[in-house]
Amino acid sequence: MVSHTSANSKHPSPSIPETDGIAQSASLGNVLSACLDLLKIDDPAIRKKAVEFVGSVPLGTVNTYGKWITAAKAIADSCAVSGRLFSQSEMCDFLTVAAKGVDSRRAGTKTVNDATFQIYVDIMENYQKADDKVKLHYPRIIVDTISALDKGVDTRGEAVGVYSLDRYYQERKSTATQEDPAATYIAKPMSEKAASFMHEAPSYSDELVENLMRITNRSRKDLERSLASLQTADVKKITDLSLNYKRLQRYGKLSNSKAFKKEVEKELGRRLTDNQLQHAINSIRKAKDYIENVLDGKFVPHGTHGINHVKHNLEYGYQLMGLMEPRKRRSN
Repeated sequence: MVSHTSANSKHPSPSIPETDGIAQSASLGNVLSACLDLLKIDDPAIRKKAVEFVGSVPLGTVNTYGKWITAAKAIADSCAVSGRLFSQSEMCDFLTVAAKGVDSRRAGTKTVNDATFQIYVDIMENYQKADDKVKLHYPRIIVDTISALDKGVDTRGEAVGVYSLDRYYQERKSTATQEDPAATYIAKPMSEKAASFMHEAPSYSDELVENLMRITNRSRKDLERSLASLQTADVKKITDLSLNYKRLQRYGKLSNSKAFKKEVEKELGRRLTDNQLQHAINSIRKAKDYIENVLDGKFVPHGTHGINHVKHNLEYGYQLMGLMEPRKRRSN
């Protein structure tokens, strides 16, 4: 079991050997085996499932998160689908192993130490009281939080700021239980060669750059560099939003009032359900963040499906409002 003394002390390992060399030089399969051995997971079915999971992860995803986080996620997911519950001490060990996936340049910093310590405190105070459904997904919650701490995005591609990490961790306890961990590994990944053909240099207007300069306060040079790296479809999406940004701002001011529903339905010429209305409000409030995250490439594809569900949900809200053209109507 992991022992901790204070939030300012370095997060120690529970008799786990140094693993920096493994994470940097070994194959993903070897990293997975090392993690399983460190966690003393000997169940053949779980080990087999974890191997199957990492075998279907695209190279781009591994490069984004690193071998260690990718392996830890596969283990967490395989345990969840197999119904394997961790004891409290095993959860502490899992936290320590997962935290070894943090970039060596950040490992040991106060931010990382404080965050991992807070997770440890939560495990010690709340894990035993949690119901089995939540316990089943605790390893997945931890991997996502460590990924967010290290990369700024969780393993689903959701951007998470360092100051909202604790809130994210608590919210993840509710959302993780509603997911099927195996679902992200079902689809066969697209070959890198095929993916490269799909990425063509996008074209964009000077008007788009000027609009984005006003929205983001970024320089023209930075925006042109970001736009050049995007898929054509994403350039079209942020073009739609930038052209409708004054409407977005107007809707944003109305979103907390009863006048919002009336105004929107009048402009759209149709009624919206309460669910659609809430979806639209959420998207409107996050419009600037959406544009910034698209430009920064922070919407990492979810598992092997090639989509990011957070991004997809926000876009659905914009489409409901007529602020973004639905994909099926786009011409490439």
